[in-house]
Amino acid sequence: MINVALFVCGILSLILSVSPFFWNFRQRNLSATIFVIYVIVANITIIIQASLYGGTDLSKYWEGKGLCDIIGRLPYVCGIGIICSLTSMSRTLARILSKNITLSVTVAQKRRELIVELLLCVGFPLLNLATYYIYQPYRYVLLQHSGCIVIFDYTWASFWLYTFWRPFFPLVSAIYSAITIYRYFQRRRQFREVLRSSQSALTVARFARLLFFCVTVMIVELPLAILSFVADVQPGIHAFNFSKTHANWNTIPRIPASATRKDFFYFTAVSLLLFIYFGFGVDARIMYHDWLIALGFRKLFPNSKWLAKHDTNSVSTGTQSINSTLTSGTCASRPTRFDTWETMHDIELGSEFGEKFGNVDANSAVVIGGIQNAVDARSESSTLADGLEQQFLDKAVKIKYEVRIEK
Repeated sequence: MINVALFVCGILSLILSVSPFFWNFRQRNLSATIFVIYVIVANITIIIQASLYGGTDLSKYWEGKGLCDIIGRLPYVCGIGIICSLTSMSRTLARILSKNITLSVTVAQKRRELIVELLLCVGFPLLNLATYYIYQPYRYVLLQHSGCIVIFDYTWASFWLYTFWRPFFPLVSAIYSAITIYRYFQRRRQFREVLRSSQSALTVARFARLLFFCVTVMIVELPLAILSFVADVQPGIHAFNFSKTHANWNTIPRIPASATRKDFFYFTAVSLLLFIYFGFGVDARIMYHDWLIALGFRKLFPNSKWLAKHDTNSVSTGTQSINSTLTSGTCASRPTRFDTWETMHDIELGSEFGEKFGNVDANSAVVIGGIQNAVDARSESSTLADGLEQQFLDKAVKIKYEVRIEK
């Protein structure tokens, strides 16, 4: 029998996590991408658990040897991985605004940063998983309404190998987030230049989205981690004895419960936060459009302005715009209001274009008909005369364009 509530939450959480994964993967946010992977793996595990262990008759539960040895541990390691990845994200954002950041990041620096991120996001959770056996009294237990889970013995070994780290990483993440906010107010006038010098794929909007996400998760995670820490240590911590801890290792207890474990729904809440922060942005909407176009739904968006780069008429529009821009140095169209959604969208795309070319003033935007970023500029210019691409790009880095929308 299926645990319907847990199964539905798992499926919904899995769907909500897909677009944040691709968004962060495209933006080369390693820590955030690994964060979403942990959430996806945890949700898959929950779906399996809900499918196999949803009945009320505990005696009929499948013992699950082999499968439960794996899926019983995955929510545990994913929980540790989430807080480690959160700390890594906060650290990366704080480092970008560091006073010591240089204008050019060397290959060696990038390699060191990659190693640190992988050790923090992947290395520590795997190390924690490998050491779990030390203080684990049973292979796993079968909990009514929830399925197979792992438990641990409250000893000094479990305290230093597991319990201590639950509030530690959210606290470190909170410190890094506070440092990031402080450094932002210190360097807000040079904020765009700092982002550009970091050689990351972050724009102002993307940086803000990541920072607010880290702060939100930290605000939720830190109190929960502290409460869990207090609940674990309150009964007391006894001395560790390996033989005594593993005396009943091969026993698989069946434990009755009145309801599903509440921490299983934690991953649903995290998935919802992921979608709220990464599922509605301009980049995400363009990504959805790309998916629909690939599935053959192009005709659903015949007049969508923000999808202009996919318009079949964009080549001719872009050709006229390039020619007029090269001759006049400005977009030949009327100014638009700054409170329209389309204008704000073009400003964000224009700022992203400016950050691709370090010599363009970051406070100005390039909006040239169907050409909205460097990739579109190359694809459009390939349809024109030979050598026009270089002319366009050379002109782009010399002129500050007003924000205008082609009509």
